[in-house]
Amino acid sequence: MAVALIVLVVAFGLGSFYGSYRERQSMADSIEVLETETLPQVQEEISEEPQIIVIYVTGEVEYPNVYSFPAGARVHEALEKAVPKPTADMRHLDLARVMFDEETILVPAVGEQPEPTVTMSLSPGVSSSGKVNINRASAAELEEHLSGIGPTLAKRIVEYRENNGPFRTIEDLCNVSGIGEKRFADIKDQIDVK
Repeated sequence: MAVALIVLVVAFGLGSFYGSYRERQSMADSIEVLETETLPQVQEEISEEPQIIVIYVTGEVEYPNVYSFPAGARVHEALEKAVPKPTADMRHLDLARVMFDEETILVPAVGEQPEPTVTMSLSPGVSSSGKVNINRASAAELEEHLSGIGPTLAKRIVEYRENNGPFRTIEDLCNVSGIGEKRFADIKDQIDVK
């Protein structure tokens, strides 16, 4: 009888152990399935397509044309594709500048003075309506035309767009260190991204 009781206790213990093992195994399988099912969705959200900008290169280049680049591309990249002619005067171009969508880059010939009206129309920091384009305005224009934006914040805005590409919406300005909700609310009617 004592032997039967011991066998019964051992069998019960083994059954309990096996049952808890099966339960843990089932939970582990469901966790693996959950991770496998949600991983592609997370990757899709992270691998968002970069914004594309379209620019036109003309003037003293071998291949004047419309070119597409990822946001944040620089002027020198456009000129590598368009290939400046030997008669091109590169002194008037800022090769390190970040290009913006719908921009025209005019490469002047040696001895030709770039027309001020063309230069101004290439990168208008302030529109005729008085709105400041945060993608095109210089630090000086940001400081001069936006209330509450001093030299330090203006520099941060320019550095942010140079490092991260153009702002997609005016709300993206809040990603710049020092631009909080209150400061953004004060200037949101004064700014634009196009």
